[in-house]
Amino acid sequence: MHRGIRLALGTVVIVAISAGDAAAQIGYYPGYGNFGWGGWGGGAGSTPEGSIARGLGYYDIGAGIYNEDTAIANSVNEDTVARWNQYVWQSQQAANRREYLRSARRMQRDAQSGDAIYRRLRDHPTPDDIEGGAALNVVLDQLGDPRIQSSALRLATTPLDSKVIGDIPFQSATEAISLSLNQLTSQAWPAALQGEPFAPERTEYQQAIAQALQEDESDEGQITPATFQRVNNAVARIHAKLQANPPADRTQYLEAQNYLRTLYGMTRMLQNPKIERILAELEKTPKTTLGSLLGFMHTYNLRFGRATTPKQRAVYEQLYPLMVAHRDKILKDLGPDQNQNAAQTQEAGNRPPDFFQGMHLDHLSGRKVNDKPGK
Repeated sequence: MHRGIRLALGTVVIVAISAGDAAAQIGYYPGYGNFGWGGWGGGAGSTPEGSIARGLGYYDIGAGIYNEDTAIANSVNEDTVARWNQYVWQSQQAANRREYLRSARRMQRDAQSGDAIYRRLRDHPTPDDIEGGAALNVVLDQLGDPRIQSSALRLATTPLDSKVIGDIPFQSATEAISLSLNQLTSQAWPAALQGEPFAPERTEYQQAIAQALQEDESDEGQITPATFQRVNNAVARIHAKLQANPPADRTQYLEAQNYLRTLYGMTRMLQNPKIERILAELEKTPKTTLGSLLGFMHTYNLRFGRATTPKQRAVYEQLYPLMVAHRDKILKDLGPDQNQNAAQTQEAGNRPPDFFQGMHLDHLSGRKVNDKPGK
């Protein structure tokens, strides 16, 4: 199977595998055009809902994850992708709520001010709210709600100059992931990873995630490469000890492996995605659409960062009203539940779906292997 990256005319991002089987293709989906992550478990007869997996731009095809030896095309079906998108979206809403509460505390106001901050960002943003990216992110979340996300992409045909995309100060949405990992590892670990033998490794991973969450909550709001490496090394040590000391119970062993797949997979999403090469291709594509921008940000789990240059501020001033107009068009026929106050969203406490179970553990950890998938 040939692996490659191609950018199709009029789109922002295409990551595709040339294959005869449509279910194994990543990057083309009828009804969307050539962007996003469509086709897993679907093919030409599928509906678009749930077909674009959130955050999968973090996984570089060249690293060997999506190749003929993996089971991903068979294991990641539309229902799994839809549940994964819902989980990550809910985690992002929890992260948003924490940020609104932090803003309220900075202004020395009570917790109810967090709700007021959200309503201001949604309905009456200030120029600084737009310049800081917060107002655009609220609209991004509304359009990224899994209940409407497919329509939000498909119907967002407003043309954009591709140079606009290149000037956006994108920011990785890592707080939602670090928050989720913090909650996941604060719950009961799989039986095979419990007990004293794994205590040092569990503690190190939890401390590393706590550090990542602390950095996410700082003014910079980004995880340092050193912290990402600490987290990644911690899960690798758990993996190594499990391999060296596998439990006699096969079911417990498989449960622990699936848990580690989730840790590896979500840990990798703490790293800044390598989007520069995709953005560089924009010079060859003069025109794109708002839907392609939304699909690109969905695929790479990106947020709008603060505009710090006149060019970036001008881009936000152009982009914000386009996003609002599209949001209003999409939401006008929906009930109030779809336009709910994100500040009231509950913290995401449930376990993530088994989204990574079809991937090889060594592929997820970044190592290339020749073993059969699922080992």
